[in-house]
Amino acid sequence: MTVRQLGGGLGLLGGLVWIARWLLSPEGSASDVLRYAGLAFVLLGLVCVGLTLVKGQALWLDIVVGFAAPALFWAIYEMVRAEIAEPALLFHGIVGVLWVLVGIGLIVKGKPRVQEPVGATV
Repeated sequence: MTVRQLGGGLGLLGGLVWIARWLLSPEGSASDVLRYAGLAFVLLGLVCVGLTLVKGQALWLDIVVGFAAPALFWAIYEMVRAEIAEPALLFHGIVGVLWVLVGIGLIVKGKPRVQEPVGATV
């Protein structure tokens, strides 16, 4: 499993938590627990994906981009969530479905590519 696939799996799990929040429509603290659990999984998934965006030897750049990707998502998420105050469960359901699709895509496309050595015969 690659780091990108791990990020896809965490994003998929976060999306499923948000879909469960939407379908179960819990009240009070259970709703908050599901909201923050889904957000934590998605943000951790974005850290994993962000770490794979930079190719090279600069470890500091990997770390900066790895934490900038979830920070950008969190800023946009909070801004949109604040504007859509009433149907918050529907918002999480839609975002959850999107993250499930993104997670599946990252898991499938994140497989390491095996290259045949030059001059290999079959």
